[in-house]
Amino acid sequence: MSDGPHRSLPMRPAWRRLSKRADNASYDVTEVADALHRAARSDFRNEVSPALVAALIKIFSGENNSLGIREIAVDQLRSIKPLAAGSVFGTRLHEWATLAADEGRLTRVALDAAVGNAAKESTFNGIRQVTEHYLRKSSERRADKVSARLRDAATKLDSRDLGARLLAPSQQRRSMRRTGVDEGVALHAQ
Repeated sequence: MSDGPHRSLPMRPAWRRLSKRADNASYDVTEVADALHRAARSDFRNEVSPALVAALIKIFSGENNSLGIREIAVDQLRSIKPLAAGSVFGTRLHEWATLAADEGRLTRVALDAAVGNAAKESTFNGIRQVTEHYLRKSSERRADKVSARLRDAATKLDSRDLGARLLAPSQQRRSMRRTGVDEGVALHAQ
């Protein structure tokens, strides 16, 4: 007997853990959202180059453009576009950052929102991939259930907060495993 379709999911381990949580009804939506954030962080760390992130932070912090002139920022963004090449996540991040600069939003908050928007797009693409995998390896009903739980968790993610968390320096990893007596499955009144 198989442990579930998540075992053969051709994605990063963070996505396999996420799909396992979404498939198990004992995890509530906040626990699935926590795993979804970890999957987004994994995608961000693996797909977006540190050079692109550093360049974007410089542009949105006003380095070499202390007056915050929109045209200068757009030219700077145009010059760093090759740093996003080869990554769908990086390319979408560059596009969201360029949109913010075109609108004259040249603040760290705007960069956080651009990163969060790109991460949410990547997350929804991942959710589609998980759903398709479950459709191939399991039943349509199970795939629909996993997809609905993943989408519910994704709606809990705020773009600006997600972007700020992804741009923050990595904290020490906190295990998702429950070890204490009081850390079990949350009990909900029916």
